[in-house]
Amino acid sequence: MTRRLAIRRVRLNGLTARDHPDPGSLERRLADAARSYLAPALADAAASWSGPEVLRVRRLSIDVTLDAGFDPEAFAALAARQIIAALNQADGPAGGAPAIDQAVAYPSRSAYVAALVEALAAGRTAADSWWLSDAEGLRFLPPAAAIRTVLADEPAAGLEALLQLPPTRLARVLAALGERESERVLDSLAATASATDAGWEACLAALAAPPKQAPLFASPTALALFLQAALDQPALAGPRLAEAARLWLRLARRGEGAAPAQAAALAAQLLAGDAPGEPAVAAMSPAARTLLAGALQAPALAGANASDAAPDWVLSRFGGLLLVLPSLELPAIRAAIEATAEQTTQAAWGTARLVAYAALGACAGRAQLGAWLGEPVWRELFGLDPRTSAAEATRQLAAVDPAVWAALAALGETPERAGDARFLLAPRRLTGSPAASRALAALANAALSRFARRLPAFGGSSAPFLWTNLLGAGAALARTRPGQWDARLSRPPLDVLLSLSRLAEGEIALPGGGAVRLSRVAP
Repeated sequence: MTRRLAIRRVRLNGLTARDHPDPGSLERRLADAARSYLAPALADAAASWSGPEVLRVRRLSIDVTLDAGFDPEAFAALAARQIIAALNQADGPAGGAPAIDQAVAYPSRSAYVAALVEALAAGRTAADSWWLSDAEGLRFLPPAAAIRTVLADEPAAGLEALLQLPPTRLARVLAALGERESERVLDSLAATASATDAGWEACLAALAAPPKQAPLFASPTALALFLQAALDQPALAGPRLAEAARLWLRLARRGEGAAPAQAAALAAQLLAGDAPGEPAVAAMSPAARTLLAGALQAPALAGANASDAAPDWVLSRFGGLLLVLPSLELPAIRAAIEATAEQTTQAAWGTARLVAYAALGACAGRAQLGAWLGEPVWRELFGLDPRTSAAEATRQLAAVDPAVWAALAALGETPERAGDARFLLAPRRLTGSPAASRALAALANAALSRFARRLPAFGGSSAPFLWTNLLGAGAALARTRPGQWDARLSRPPLDVLLSLSRLAEGEIALPGGGAVRLSRVAP
């Protein structure tokens, strides 16, 4: 890999004797020497560099002492050697050289690319994190396009970067990419991967095998399937595996929407090598076709549309909201609805779960509520029908009595800060009415306030701060038995607060009955 040293700005401070006859001339000679000779001198001095592949330094200072009649090339060579010497110490055991003001080292280019795409997925920019200087040129792109640009620009490092991310963190990057950009990324990664000439059978066997780690998706893409298989068998990561992942996903989706008789007929066509619209099947071996037919019975790929068809593991970008769940005070919501609405006790309990479900989603912010309403696993945790679409959930919220919303708004805490109000107040198209949006924002604000008061010295934290630094962590959820779940929470930026408060450990009672057991995973 070609080495590159980029210095964005050089400032020369020249100190001379008080009685120097022409300091202006000395200043010009120093500047000319730096412009003409420093770059080639740095190239020579860095030729034997053995430090980390990517090193970001915010500020570096060196002292060079020379006679006033210095040779320009000698000055540049000495300055270059001191710069490289300081950089060599930046990642040393002493934790940095005196000449260095803030340094961040990455052992490989892929490690840096992984950090960069994670930052872009979280909405951070170079202005937020100075060491991610490559993000500066991407600031006008949407996050999905920016991530795709980074991965496609360096496909080999991009593939290695994605494969080295832990599953929950990789899932957040894939979720930020979306299906359209994921397809473009898959083209880039597969075209440049140094894979063996894998056959259909090996690739389909890798796709059919149970994953060794939690799945990388709540709703699948071909890129997620490709990476899931490549995690277990890196040698397969190439064009054939990408083609197999796309074929597998198409058949899984056809099987999801087909009646049992139709699925059986399609399976028979696959086994016979004559599947309509899939010419590649004819060239496959019988063993490969048998594996491919298994895609029609892959409920995990269908997004867990029903509780009895849910996968063993489900990835959710909203896993951190489990921490707020105990602060919702569901019994108080239920009591307010029973006292206001003319409903049976059972109907009031169903409405209370629906309202609490929407209020918890509002804690993620108005921009995230639509995605929250589209996650079946969270409706199941609240005892709601997991097959309900986001549009149907909106219709159910719109059907709640306006008097109920007024009572619930009084039960919550109206956001006092403008930033909290903008963050929590959901758009009417997702709640059905302005009254519903205001009530849900008040309930969410009250729950967040109760949660924040349990954190040492963070009782007055804003809703956007809590989401960005604590609650925006993803989680892998597994149903261990009916009503019982395990949740592995990825570590948020301020994970130390959760360690001190122990909020991310133990069991949490679920509105739908049963409990979920929380634990944290390694970063």
